[in-house]
Amino acid sequence: MTNMRTFMLLVLAIVAVTGLKHKAGPILLMEIIDDVKKILNQSSAMNLNQFVRDVFPPVGCSEEHICQAAMVMMDTELSYSMLHRRLFAYANYSGHLQCNVTASEEHRMHVFLEKIKDCCKEQYSKLLKQPDEKKQVN
Repeated sequence: MTNMRTFMLLVLAIVAVTGLKHKAGPILLMEIIDDVKKILNQSSAMNLNQFVRDVFPPVGCSEEHICQAAMVMMDTELSYSMLHRRLFAYANYSGHLQCNVTASEEHRMHVFLEKIKDCCKEQYSKLLKQPDEKKQVN
């Protein structure tokens, strides 16, 4: 837990010092997507066959779902991975660090990881569209 706090402080310090807070979200999302791809390609069958709670809705997702995914991952073999740390970093970035997991349905880890990847892609697209929407309003 101490390492995670140190990592979070480092991420926040970098964001504060460089003034790139608006760029931190997309960068974290792309890193999460890359982490998922690596895990899916390199993990043992044991990691991918573990059952975890499914926090993602059938269609769409939100920043809070990414926070919930981080919470679910605390009880897995990936709890000390960079993926887990980046999920929490993004939850902190998006203001959803405190979230509850109420899901009861479970899926295998590989399905859960694919849903994380898909959700991050969706959130990334939303973040890229935000500046365009602001330009149209002004």
